[in-house]
Amino acid sequence: MKRRSRLLPRPALPFLALLPLACGGEAPAGPTFSVRDSAGVVIAENRGELAPGAGGWAVSPEPTLSVGAAAGDEAYLLFRTWGAARLSDGRIAVANNGSPDLRVFGATGEHQRTFGARGEGPGEFDSPVLVGVLPGDTLVVVDRTLRRLYLFHPDAGFVRGATADPAIEGYLLTAGMFSSGSVVVWRSEWGVEMPNGFYRFPRQYRSVTLDGQVGADLGSLPGDETLMRSQAVEGGSMTMGGGSPFGRVAAVAVRGDRFFYGSQDRWEIRVHDQSGALVRLIRRDKAPTPVTQDHVAAFMEEAAAGAEDGGQGQEFRRMLREAPIPELHPAHGSIHADALGCLWVEEYRLPGDTTRVATVLDPEGRMTGSVALPPGLAIFEIGADYLLGRWADELGVEYLRLYALTRPPGD
Repeated sequence: MKRRSRLLPRPALPFLALLPLACGGEAPAGPTFSVRDSAGVVIAENRGELAPGAGGWAVSPEPTLSVGAAAGDEAYLLFRTWGAARLSDGRIAVANNGSPDLRVFGATGEHQRTFGARGEGPGEFDSPVLVGVLPGDTLVVVDRTLRRLYLFHPDAGFVRGATADPAIEGYLLTAGMFSSGSVVVWRSEWGVEMPNGFYRFPRQYRSVTLDGQVGADLGSLPGDETLMRSQAVEGGSMTMGGGSPFGRVAAVAVRGDRFFYGSQDRWEIRVHDQSGALVRLIRRDKAPTPVTQDHVAAFMEEAAAGAEDGGQGQEFRRMLREAPIPELHPAHGSIHADALGCLWVEEYRLPGDTTRVATVLDPEGRMTGSVALPPGLAIFEIGADYLLGRWADELGVEYLRLYALTRPPGD
């Protein structure tokens, strides 16, 4: 099966400092919005539905720039790209784990520079993730396994690096970066006894400074839903975990001075500041969809179709027939925060549904529109007028793709 990773966009201005107009004019007619205070936490609530394409948002149907190749010059051969960002002059930087290295491409897609190589010396990598860009286009890269934080300049290369404090245990699994440069990392808090069934092991989120020091505690929040199953092995049994059908996952984004989290149990996004304090809850009055037998059958066929061979497909079907099925689908999909302070919350896609739609909310949490997203694009960054992400063809060949973004009038 293909390995997937979650990568996050570069920082922008402080979230609450931005005006609602930064997300494009007034909210469309139809939904209602209210704000109230609850013990110092702002509760933003949306009721009603948006019409498809409401609000004047649009993403170009085809990419305006594509970088990558199936063969030829190694500089264009991308594999396991973990994070990319567009620089102030239009250049694009990307962390390529297949090498591993950091590559810089021109505004029209030509390769300009490659920095780093596999190793443990200064500026060398094992598993780099590009997590953000500081003023002056300084790139912030985290090496997950070496537990290092690096600064690179797109022209001069390696600037400096630091190793994370041992108090931050485990790999440096990244969720994003604040505009201050502090990187948000997380680790799962596994249980001691794990009998068969569904579990959501907590994830501890915290920030780490660019010199490797422990930052703020952002909280212990539910992680991905995991199905634990016992399997007979020689001399006893072994409990193994894996993704569950229609399982809820931790939806996370970091932008400016805000950390966003959605558990997918309900349509609610938590907003924390850099100190870890909960400052806002963004809600939408939309109930999760019940899981039907048709959904189960469609999910089973999709999983089997993605198998490498027929035998593996049959094994997937057997496992799914034996797996417990949740009563409800997740309440929403992935979340993203853009350069102007808008929050993008993807609709959860039912099995067989090829459309991909996001609801866009302004900095207060008010729904302002609905926009179709490019199929198959792992979004790295949403700028003022573009989307940047990773796309793979049917053979798994990776490309960086840039799409034009049109915001509503009044921006």
